Amino acid sequence: MRRFVLLLLFAIVVLGLLPAFAFAVGESKGGVDVAEMEGVVDQRMIDFLTDAVTETDADLVVLRIDSPGVASGDIASLADALHVATVPVVAWIGPQGARAYGGSLQIAAATDYLAAAPGVRIGYALPTVAGRPLSIPLIETSGLVDLLDAQVQLNEGSPFPPFISDLTPSIGQFLASIDGLEIGGSVVETAKQVNLEDGSTVTVPSVEVRFLQPDLSTRFLRLAIRPEAAFFFLLAGISLAVFELYAAGVGVVAVAAALCLFLSMYGLAALPIRWWAIVCSALGMILYTWDFQSTRLGWKSLLGTASLLIGGFYLIDAYPQFVPRTWTIVIVVLGVAAFYLFALTTVVRSRFSTRTIGREYLIGRSGEAKSFFDPEGVVSVDGASWKARAARAAKISPGDRVTVLSVRGIVLEVDPISDASLQDDDST
Repeated sequence: MRRFVLLLLFAIVVLGLLPAFAFAVGESKGGVDVAEMEGVVDQRMIDFLTDAVTETDADLVVLRIDSPGVASGDIASLADALHVATVPVVAWIGPQGARAYGGSLQIAAATDYLAAAPGVRIGYALPTVAGRPLSIPLIETSGLVDLLDAQVQLNEGSPFPPFISDLTPSIGQFLASIDGLEIGGSVVETAKQVNLEDGSTVTVPSVEVRFLQPDLSTRFLRLAIRPEAAFFFLLAGISLAVFELYAAGVGVVAVAAALCLFLSMYGLAALPIRWWAIVCSALGMILYTWDFQSTRLGWKSLLGTASLLIGGFYLIDAYPQFVPRTWTIVIVVLGVAAFYLFALTTVVRSRFSTRTIGREYLIGRSGEAKSFFDPEGVVSVDGASWKARAARAAKISPGDRVTVLSVRGIVLEVDPISDASLQDDDST
C-alpha cells in the first residue's frame, strides 16, 4: 500500500512538472511559438519572455499580451532581446477585453508587427514600471506619445494608433492574417488554403503552433502577483496563524499559514506597495484578535474592519495602470469578519469544552491552572480544558488551584484558591 501511494505521488509530481519542461524539450524545430504575457509583469515573467525570444527554435515568435503593466524587474532586458532577436517577433493584444498598459504596451509596440483584438484597451504608457514616475519610455514610436497618460479602446471602424497594424478578433485569425507578409526581414508562412469536398475553401495553419508558459514554480509564485491576491494571502496567512494559536492543532494549519504568508510576501515584494497600508492591514487583524480574546466582537472589530478596508484599497501605489478590485477587497474583509465571528469561535468552543459539562454547572467548581495567567490562561476543570481569565490581579501559575466565579461565552472567570481555604476544606 505504501509503495502504491509513493508511486502515485511520483506520477502526480512528474505530470505536474511536464509543462515546466515544455519549452526546453520541444520535439521539433520551426513553426510558431506563442508566449503569453499575461497579468502583472514581474522579473520572472520578463525572464520567461526573454528566453522565449532569444532561445527559440521556431521560425516566428508571437507574444500574446493581456497585461495591466510591469510591477518590477528589468524590462529593458526584454526590449534589448527584441532588438537582437534572430527570428521575427510579433505581438497580438487580446482577446476582447484585454489590456496593455505601461511597459507591457511599450514591449508590444517594440515588436516587428503588432495587432489587437477589437475591444481591447491600451494606454498609460508611463510609467514604464509602475510606481516609478520618473521612468522614461523604452522606445520612441509614432502615436505612443499620445498615450503616455491616457488610454483608448480599439474598435472596428474607429481609427487606432499607427503602431497597431490591424484588428483581428482571435489569435488564430491573427496568424492567418500575417501569412505571406515580410516581417523582420523574413517572409512569414503561417497558413494555407485547403479545398473541401463541397468546393469551399478554408484557411488552416501550415505550421506547428506551440503555446509556451512559464515553469511551474513561476506560475505558483505568481498566484499572489495581483494586488487583491497579495492582500488575500496576507490576511489568510495571519488568520490561519491565529487559528493555529487558539485551536492548538497538530500543525497542518500552521503549514498552510506559512504558505499563504510566503506567497503574500512574494507578491508584496514584486508590487509597488504603500507600507503604511500594510501596517493598517496588520492593525486590523490585531484589533480583531483583541476583540476575540475578550469573547465578543465590539468596537475593536468595527475599527479593525475599517482598517482592513483602508489597507486593501490603498495597498498598491500603481494607479492608474493597476489597482485592487473594490469588490474583491470587500469580500476578503467580510471573509475575515466571518472567520472570527463564526469559524474560530466554533472551533475554539469545541476544542476547550465537552458535551458533559454545562456552563452554569461550572460556576463554583474548582480546577487546576495549566498555564501562567497574564491575565488569561488555561485551566482544567473536571478533566476538561478551558480558556480562563483571572478575575483580579493575581499571579496564577501552573498547578495552582482555582475556583470558577462565572462564565463569559467560552471563557471562565476564575480566582485562585488560597492555601488557608484548602486547609479549611480538608479539615471539614
